[in-house]
Amino acid sequence: TRDPLPAERAAVPTVMLRSRLLAPFAQLVKQYGVPRYGEVDPTLLFALTFILMFGMMFGDVGHGATIMGAAWLGRKKLKSFTPFVMAAGGAAIFFGLAYGSIFGFEEFIHPLWMAPLSDPILMLKVAVGWGIGFIVVVTAVSIHNRFVDGDYLGALFENNGVASILLYLSLLYAVYELFSRGEAGTLSLSGAGLSLFAVMAWKWYETRAPIAERILVVFVETLETITSYFSNTLSFLRVTAFSLNHVALAIAVFTLADTMSATGYWITVVLGNIFILVLEGAIVTIQALRLEYFEGFSRFFSGDGREFRPLRLAGGEG
Repeated sequence: TRDPLPAERAAVPTVMLRSRLLAPFAQLVKQYGVPRYGEVDPTLLFALTFILMFGMMFGDVGHGATIMGAAWLGRKKLKSFTPFVMAAGGAAIFFGLAYGSIFGFEEFIHPLWMAPLSDPILMLKVAVGWGIGFIVVVTAVSIHNRFVDGDYLGALFENNGVASILLYLSLLYAVYELFSRGEAGTLSLSGAGLSLFAVMAWKWYETRAPIAERILVVFVETLETITSYFSNTLSFLRVTAFSLNHVALAIAVFTLADTMSATGYWITVVLGNIFILVLEGAIVTIQALRLEYFEGFSRFFSGDGREFRPLRLAGGEG
Protein backbone atom coordinates (compact mmCIF):
# COMPACT_ATOMS: atom_id res chain seq x y z
CA THR A 1 0.00 0.00 0.00
CA ARG A 2 1.04 3.61 -0.52
CA ASP A 3 -0.34 7.09 -0.20
CA PRO A 4 -2.07 8.32 -3.37
CA LEU A 5 -0.21 10.66 -5.67
CA PRO A 6 -1.58 14.23 -5.95
CA ALA A 7 -3.17 13.37 -9.29
CA GLU A 8 -4.91 10.34 -7.72
CA ARG A 9 -6.38 12.04 -4.65
CA ALA A 10 -9.62 13.04 -6.38
CA ALA A 11 -10.43 9.35 -6.93
CA VAL A 12 -9.88 8.31 -3.29
CA PRO A 13 -12.99 8.37 -1.05
CA THR A 14 -13.00 10.58 2.04
CA VAL A 15 -13.97 9.27 5.47
CA MET A 16 -16.07 12.07 6.96
CA LEU A 17 -16.01 12.79 10.69
CA ARG A 18 -18.42 10.41 12.43
CA SER A 19 -19.93 11.62 15.68
CA ARG A 20 -23.50 11.59 16.96
CA LEU A 21 -23.17 15.15 18.26
CA LEU A 22 -21.61 16.46 15.04
CA ALA A 23 -23.85 14.46 12.67
CA PRO A 24 -26.21 17.38 11.87
CA PHE A 25 -23.27 19.68 11.19
CA ALA A 26 -21.73 17.04 8.91
CA GLN A 27 -25.02 16.89 6.99
CA LEU A 28 -24.91 20.66 6.45
CA VAL A 29 -21.28 20.45 5.33
CA LYS A 30 -22.24 17.78 2.79
CA GLN A 31 -24.95 20.09 1.44
CA TYR A 32 -22.01 22.18 0.19
CA GLY A 33 -19.86 19.21 -0.79
CA VAL A 34 -17.45 16.53 0.44
CA PRO A 35 -13.76 17.37 1.03
CA ARG A 36 -11.22 15.57 -1.11
CA TYR A 37 -9.05 12.85 0.39
CA GLY A 38 -6.41 14.49 2.59
CA GLU A 39 -8.19 17.84 2.86
CA VAL A 40 -9.29 19.18 6.23
CA ASP A 41 -12.78 18.01 7.18
CA PRO A 42 -14.47 21.33 8.09
CA THR A 43 -17.23 19.78 10.23
CA LEU A 44 -15.75 20.63 13.65
CA LEU A 45 -14.70 24.14 12.56
CA PHE A 46 -18.15 24.67 11.07
CA ALA A 47 -19.89 23.48 14.24
CA LEU A 48 -17.90 25.74 16.57
CA THR A 49 -18.10 28.90 14.46
CA PHE A 50 -21.77 28.43 13.53
CA ILE A 51 -22.81 27.97 17.17
CA LEU A 52 -20.84 31.02 18.28
CA MET A 53 -22.23 33.24 15.51
CA PHE A 54 -25.79 32.12 16.16
CA GLY A 55 -25.41 32.89 19.86
CA MET A 56 -23.86 36.29 19.20
CA MET A 57 -26.74 37.26 16.89
CA PHE A 58 -29.54 35.71 18.97
CA GLY A 59 -28.36 36.16 22.55
CA ASP A 60 -31.25 35.84 25.00
CA VAL A 61 -31.57 33.47 27.96
CA GLY A 62 -35.32 33.00 27.58
CA HIS A 63 -35.24 32.47 23.83
CA GLY A 64 -32.34 30.05 24.11
CA ALA A 65 -34.08 28.06 26.83
CA THR A 66 -37.25 27.93 24.71
CA ILE A 67 -35.27 26.63 21.73
CA MET A 68 -33.62 23.96 23.87
CA GLY A 69 -36.92 22.94 25.43
CA ALA A 70 -38.66 22.75 22.05
CA ALA A 71 -35.77 20.69 20.65
CA TRP A 72 -35.97 18.23 23.54
CA LEU A 73 -39.74 17.87 23.25
CA GLY A 74 -39.52 17.44 19.49
CA ARG A 75 -36.45 15.18 19.51
CA LYS A 76 -38.35 12.30 17.88
CA LYS A 77 -39.12 14.46 14.86
CA LEU A 78 -35.79 16.27 14.79
CA LYS A 79 -33.89 12.98 15.17
CA SER A 80 -30.22 13.53 14.33
CA PHE A 81 -30.71 17.33 14.19
CA THR A 82 -31.62 17.50 17.88
CA PRO A 83 -27.99 18.26 18.98
CA PHE A 84 -27.84 21.03 16.34
CA VAL A 85 -30.91 22.83 17.71
CA MET A 86 -29.89 22.18 21.33
CA ALA A 87 -26.44 23.66 20.67
CA ALA A 88 -27.98 26.75 19.05
CA GLY A 89 -30.24 27.23 22.10
CA GLY A 90 -27.31 26.77 24.47
CA ALA A 91 -25.30 29.41 22.59
CA ALA A 92 -28.25 31.82 22.80
CA ILE A 93 -28.41 31.25 26.59
CA PHE A 94 -24.66 31.85 26.96
CA PHE A 95 -24.72 35.14 25.06
CA GLY A 96 -28.02 36.08 26.71
CA LEU A 97 -26.18 35.94 30.04
CA ALA A 98 -23.38 38.02 28.52
CA TYR A 99 -25.93 40.59 27.25
CA GLY A 100 -28.20 40.42 30.34
CA SER A 101 -31.37 39.64 28.40
CA ILE A 102 -34.29 37.32 29.30
CA PHE A 103 -37.18 37.40 26.80
CA GLY A 104 -36.08 40.95 25.98
CA PHE A 105 -36.14 42.10 29.63
CA GLU A 106 -32.77 43.62 30.56
CA GLU A 107 -33.54 44.56 34.16
CA PHE A 108 -33.74 41.09 35.69
CA ILE A 109 -30.08 40.06 35.46
CA HIS A 110 -26.87 42.05 35.26
CA PRO A 111 -24.99 41.38 31.98
CA LEU A 112 -21.78 39.43 32.36
CA TRP A 113 -20.37 41.58 29.55
CA MET A 114 -22.68 44.33 28.25
CA ALA A 115 -25.98 44.97 26.51
CA PRO A 116 -25.37 45.34 22.72
CA LEU A 117 -27.09 48.74 22.45
CA SER A 118 -24.96 50.18 25.27
CA ASP A 119 -21.91 50.32 22.99
CA PRO A 120 -22.70 49.57 19.32
CA ILE A 121 -19.24 50.72 18.18
CA LEU A 122 -17.55 48.12 20.37
CA MET A 123 -19.93 45.48 19.00
CA LEU A 124 -18.93 46.47 15.45
CA LYS A 125 -15.25 46.17 16.40
CA VAL A 126 -15.87 42.71 17.85
CA ALA A 127 -17.65 41.63 14.64
CA VAL A 128 -14.79 42.89 12.45
CA GLY A 129 -12.23 41.19 14.71
CA TRP A 130 -14.22 37.95 14.50
CA GLY A 131 -14.34 38.27 10.71
CA ILE A 132 -10.59 38.82 10.46
CA GLY A 133 -9.86 35.81 12.67
CA PHE A 134 -12.32 33.64 10.73
CA ILE A 135 -10.78 34.56 7.36
CA VAL A 136 -7.23 33.97 8.62
CA VAL A 137 -8.18 30.50 9.91
CA VAL A 138 -9.96 29.40 6.71
CA THR A 139 -7.11 30.77 4.58
CA ALA A 140 -4.65 28.73 6.66
CA VAL A 141 -6.83 25.66 5.95
CA SER A 142 -6.76 26.54 2.24
CA ILE A 143 -2.95 26.71 2.28
CA HIS A 144 -2.78 23.35 4.07
CA ASN A 145 -5.13 21.73 1.55
CA ARG A 146 -3.04 22.96 -1.38
CA PHE A 147 0.15 21.64 0.17
CA VAL A 148 -1.53 18.26 0.74
CA ASP A 149 -2.64 18.28 -2.89
CA GLY A 150 0.93 18.95 -4.04
CA ASP A 151 0.08 22.44 -5.34
CA TYR A 152 2.99 24.19 -3.66
CA LEU A 153 3.07 27.27 -5.90
CA GLY A 154 -0.68 27.67 -5.53
CA ALA A 155 -0.34 27.47 -1.74
CA LEU A 156 2.17 30.30 -1.87
CA PHE A 157 0.82 32.61 -4.56
CA GLU A 158 -2.78 31.79 -5.54
CA ASN A 159 -5.82 33.53 -4.09
CA ASN A 160 -6.20 32.44 -0.44
CA GLY A 161 -2.51 31.55 -0.39
CA VAL A 162 0.43 32.79 1.69
CA ALA A 163 1.12 35.92 -0.39
CA SER A 164 -2.52 37.07 -0.46
CA ILE A 165 -3.12 36.59 3.28
CA LEU A 166 0.12 38.47 4.05
CA LEU A 167 -1.07 41.28 1.77
CA TYR A 168 -4.43 41.34 3.58
CA LEU A 169 -2.88 41.42 7.06
CA SER A 170 -0.29 44.03 6.05
CA LEU A 171 -2.97 46.32 4.64
CA LEU A 172 -5.10 45.84 7.75
CA TYR A 173 -2.15 46.74 9.97
CA ALA A 174 -1.37 49.78 7.80
CA VAL A 175 -4.98 50.99 8.11
CA TYR A 176 -4.87 50.42 11.88
CA GLU A 177 -1.65 52.44 12.17
CA LEU A 178 -3.09 55.19 9.96
CA PHE A 179 -6.12 55.64 12.20
CA SER A 180 -4.34 55.17 15.53
CA ARG A 181 -1.08 57.06 14.86
CA GLY A 182 -1.82 59.13 11.79
CA GLU A 183 0.65 57.30 9.55
CA ALA A 184 1.43 53.77 8.40
CA GLY A 185 4.71 52.25 9.59
CA THR A 186 7.60 50.85 7.59
CA LEU A 187 6.86 47.25 8.54
CA SER A 188 3.25 47.27 7.34
CA LEU A 189 4.05 49.15 4.12
CA SER A 190 7.01 46.89 3.36
CA GLY A 191 4.94 43.77 3.97
CA ALA A 192 2.12 45.11 1.79
CA GLY A 193 4.52 46.08 -0.99
CA LEU A 194 6.38 42.76 -1.08
CA SER A 195 3.25 40.62 -0.90
CA LEU A 196 1.52 42.79 -3.53
CA PHE A 197 4.50 42.30 -5.84
CA ALA A 198 4.36 38.52 -5.26
CA VAL A 199 0.62 38.36 -6.02
CA MET A 200 0.96 40.47 -9.18
CA ALA A 201 4.02 38.57 -10.38
CA TRP A 202 2.18 35.27 -10.05
CA LYS A 203 -0.85 36.58 -11.93
CA TRP A 204 1.48 37.91 -14.64
CA TYR A 205 3.11 34.49 -14.90
CA GLU A 206 -0.24 32.71 -15.12
CA THR A 207 -1.85 35.01 -17.69
CA ARG A 208 -1.38 34.16 -21.36
CA ALA A 209 -2.45 37.15 -23.44
CA PRO A 210 -1.09 40.10 -25.43
CA ILE A 211 0.85 42.60 -23.34
CA ALA A 212 -1.91 45.23 -23.01
CA GLU A 213 -4.54 42.66 -22.10
CA ARG A 214 -2.10 40.98 -19.74
CA ILE A 215 -1.55 44.21 -17.81
CA LEU A 216 -5.30 44.80 -17.55
CA VAL A 217 -5.98 41.24 -16.35
CA VAL A 218 -3.24 41.40 -13.71
CA PHE A 219 -4.52 44.76 -12.43
CA VAL A 220 -8.18 43.69 -12.31
CA GLU A 221 -7.51 40.28 -10.71
CA THR A 222 -5.18 41.77 -8.09
CA LEU A 223 -7.75 44.41 -7.23
CA GLU A 224 -10.43 41.70 -7.03
CA THR A 225 -8.25 39.68 -4.65
CA ILE A 226 -7.83 42.66 -2.31
CA THR A 227 -11.47 43.78 -2.43
CA SER A 228 -12.76 40.23 -1.85
CA TYR A 229 -10.80 39.98 1.40
CA PHE A 230 -12.15 43.28 2.69
CA SER A 231 -15.72 42.75 1.46
CA ASN A 232 -15.72 39.31 3.11
CA THR A 233 -14.49 40.92 6.34
CA LEU A 234 -17.24 43.54 6.24
CA SER A 235 -19.81 40.76 5.71
CA PHE A 236 -19.27 39.81 9.34
CA LEU A 237 -20.75 43.15 10.42
CA ARG A 238 -24.09 41.37 10.06
CA VAL A 239 -23.19 39.53 13.29
CA THR A 240 -23.42 42.84 15.13
CA ALA A 241 -26.32 44.05 13.00
CA PHE A 242 -28.50 41.11 14.00
CA SER A 243 -27.49 41.26 17.66
CA LEU A 244 -28.63 44.91 17.66
CA ASN A 245 -31.72 44.00 15.64
CA HIS A 246 -32.64 41.39 18.26
CA VAL A 247 -32.62 44.08 20.94
CA ALA A 248 -34.44 46.57 18.71
CA LEU A 249 -37.27 44.11 18.05
CA ALA A 250 -37.65 43.52 21.78
CA ILE A 251 -37.81 47.30 22.37
CA ALA A 252 -40.49 47.59 19.68
CA VAL A 253 -42.52 44.82 21.34
CA PHE A 254 -42.31 46.48 24.78
CA THR A 255 -43.11 49.90 23.34
CA LEU A 256 -46.27 48.48 21.79
CA ALA A 257 -47.10 46.54 24.97
CA ASP A 258 -46.83 49.70 27.10
CA THR A 259 -49.80 51.18 25.21
CA MET A 260 -52.02 48.24 26.28
CA SER A 261 -53.88 47.37 29.46
CA ALA A 262 -52.31 44.95 31.95
CA THR A 263 -53.77 41.92 30.18
CA GLY A 264 -52.96 43.30 26.74
CA TYR A 265 -49.41 44.04 27.89
CA TRP A 266 -48.61 40.41 28.64
CA ILE A 267 -50.42 39.13 25.55
CA THR A 268 -48.35 41.50 23.41
CA VAL A 269 -45.12 40.51 25.15
CA VAL A 270 -45.81 36.80 24.67
CA LEU A 271 -46.87 37.13 21.03
CA GLY A 272 -43.97 39.48 20.34
CA ASN A 273 -41.46 37.00 21.75
CA ILE A 274 -42.98 34.20 19.67
CA PHE A 275 -42.64 36.43 16.60
CA ILE A 276 -38.97 37.13 17.43
CA LEU A 277 -38.27 33.45 18.05
CA VAL A 278 -39.78 32.25 14.78
CA LEU A 279 -38.89 35.05 12.35
CA GLU A 280 -35.52 36.23 13.61
CA GLY A 281 -34.45 32.74 14.65
CA ALA A 282 -34.89 31.56 11.06
CA ILE A 283 -33.17 34.65 9.61
CA VAL A 284 -30.18 34.36 11.97
CA THR A 285 -29.78 30.68 11.09
CA ILE A 286 -29.76 31.53 7.37
CA GLN A 287 -27.27 34.38 7.86
CA ALA A 288 -24.89 32.21 9.90
CA LEU A 289 -25.05 29.51 7.21
CA ARG A 290 -24.40 32.13 4.54
CA LEU A 291 -21.27 33.34 6.33
CA GLU A 292 -20.05 29.75 6.68
CA TYR A 293 -20.66 28.82 3.05
CA PHE A 294 -19.61 31.99 1.22
CA GLU A 295 -16.98 33.54 3.50
CA GLY A 296 -15.67 30.20 4.77
CA PHE A 297 -16.12 27.13 2.57
CA SER A 298 -15.69 28.99 -0.73
CA ARG A 299 -12.15 29.95 0.31
CA PHE A 300 -10.74 26.50 0.96
CA PHE A 301 -13.29 23.85 0.14
CA SER A 302 -13.90 22.65 -3.42
CA GLY A 303 -16.52 20.14 -2.29
CA ASP A 304 -15.91 17.73 -5.18
CA GLY A 305 -14.67 14.78 -3.09
CA ARG A 306 -16.39 11.39 -2.75
CA GLU A 307 -17.61 10.22 0.63
CA PHE A 308 -16.47 6.75 1.71
CA ARG A 309 -19.41 4.38 2.08
CA PRO A 310 -18.50 0.93 3.45
CA LEU A 311 -19.91 -2.18 1.78
CA ARG A 312 -22.64 -3.87 3.77
CA LEU A 313 -24.04 -7.40 3.43
CA ALA A 314 -27.74 -7.49 2.65
CA GLY A 315 -29.80 -8.80 5.57
CA GLY A 316 -30.69 -12.48 5.43
CA GLU A 317 -28.05 -13.42 2.84
CA GLY A 318 -25.19 -15.81 3.57
